[in-house]
Amino acid sequence: MAGLSYEDEGSGPWPAFADLLGATTLLFLILFAAVAVPALKRAGEADARENTLKKIEQKVVQAGNRENVDVLRVGDYLLVRIEGEATFGKNRFELAQLKPEGKQILREFGAFLRRDSVLNLIDQIQVVGHTSSEGSEERNWILSSSRAASVSLFLIDSVGIGPCQVSALGRSRYYPVDPEAARKSRRVNENDRRIELEIRPILPTDTVQAERRSNCVVKERA
Repeated sequence: MAGLSYEDEGSGPWPAFADLLGATTLLFLILFAAVAVPALKRAGEADARENTLKKIEQKVVQAGNRENVDVLRVGDYLLVRIEGEATFGKNRFELAQLKPEGKQILREFGAFLRRDSVLNLIDQIQVVGHTSSEGSEERNWILSSSRAASVSLFLIDSVGIGPCQVSALGRSRYYPVDPEAARKSRRVNENDRRIELEIRPILPTDTVQAERRSNCVVKERA
């Protein structure tokens, strides 16, 4: 029987198996890059958001530890709810009509945010105005939007929060504090009149946030 030559050692199933193994490894790496890497990135972003929210929440809870103020965790942001009776009287919305209690709440809120540079962790504070179901459609839109704008101006001018970190929004009567009760009854709930601050953290990997902040232009007033 002829002996096996060195040339014969390279033949047989092993080279094919090695090629298959190499192809399988390459396919795994491609799938890992396509699926696992984005998932890991999202997980990292979620962890960063959670850590930032916790830091902000510690200070905001201290600021909200008083009557007429509630601090809630809502998804990926914090909500500071200030009851209407602490901010504006009925049918009032101008900055000059903001109640002393509301001013004090907002000043304390700003002081806690400036402490330990917590304000540097915040992308946006969206001020949202809400009304009760009383009154006309037009009036409620004006009230909610104008109250939000007035509180925003107070945060900027009197509390010292930068205008690029503040926005204002009116939601009229459409988001009552107790939606189920509002669906069942036409009764006016005065607790629906309120101001809410939606505090959204900076996400280092969020390019949309970063671009918006870089595009904000603040000019000196004439």
